[in-house]
Amino acid sequence: MTRWLFLLIFIFTIGAAILFAYVGGFKEASVTVTTTDAPVFLAGQAFKGLASDEKFGPLFRSVKDAKDQGRLHGELANIYYNDPAKARDTVRAFIGLVVADTVSQQLPAGYRYRTFAAGQRVVQARITASYLVAPNKLYPAITDAVKQQQLKLKHVYLERFPEQGESEVLAVVE
Repeated sequence: MTRWLFLLIFIFTIGAAILFAYVGGFKEASVTVTTTDAPVFLAGQAFKGLASDEKFGPLFRSVKDAKDQGRLHGELANIYYNDPAKARDTVRAFIGLVVADTVSQQLPAGYRYRTFAAGQRVVQARITASYLVAPNKLYPAITDAVKQQQLKLKHVYLERFPEQGESEVLAVVE
């Protein structure tokens, strides 16, 4: 019986490691300090409140549903106006999709546009991984780069999670 239990645990561990590798869990983020060259337009909804608020999770799902149903075209993205990892009390965010411009699509009811401005100095972290593991790789990479280069964060973050290609976080610095 003990051998079977050990074998079952071993197979489960190997399967979990393979799944983790498949979603990009063992990859490292690439980090650069750069200046944004063009504005990024988002269509979505603003949120201010606790991350545990019952309205926060459904907001992400409603944006994904709008994309899946063809009511909006773009890639999933968020702007956080405070550090999402440290925002235990209040999260200030804009949840939406990166869109090409502010005129080519009609917005669903309750949606607005936001712009992540051009000309901002940012720490850019990128990784080819699932959106499930990417934030846990990107934010620590940004924190390390900020410490190493002695930069100061302004606590404004743009997260982008395309279906294909690299996920990225842009963290505005002074």
